[in-house]
Amino acid sequence: MHSHLCVFHHGRAERDDLVIPFLFDGLRRGEACRYFAVDGEKGDAEQRLGGPHPRLQVQEPEVRYQRDDVLDGEAIVAELDEWSQREGTPCRVAGDMSWVGRSPRSPEQLDALFRYEMNAGLWVNRRPVYALCFYDLDVFDGDVIVPMVKAHPQIWMTGVLLDNPYHQ
Repeated sequence: MHSHLCVFHHGRAERDDLVIPFLFDGLRRGEACRYFAVDGEKGDAEQRLGGPHPRLQVQEPEVRYQRDDVLDGEAIVAELDEWSQREGTPCRVAGDMSWVGRSPRSPEQLDALFRYEMNAGLWVNRRPVYALCFYDLDVFDGDVIVPMVKAHPQIWMTGVLLDNPYHQ
């Protein structure tokens, strides 16, 4: 509980090998689950999790959480906070962060992503939540990876969960 992990992976297949069991286990336990998928994957994700489920929300957030081509992380965290409070059960959240676009193109975009992850970590500490943020190493470069390491207290990489001594 109160876990905020950065999951580094290579490609969709490796991501799905991790995210599908994570969410499926939450649904099996009666927990509310939310998945931020990349554009075009909502139906596939729902199907792989057994079809539409009353405790599952799958979103394709690409345009919804962008303001002037910059991630609106405050809107995401506010919505997640309201959702988790309303659910009244432990919650699981997973996000394929590729939806924010290939490596952010400007310092403002990278700063917004970093602030979002830091605020998500604070939110996770206040609510009964498990949150996994998926970063595809085939999509993001070091300009994103290094700050994301700093923004998460734990890292999952190559099948190993690590406590992060670089967490800020």
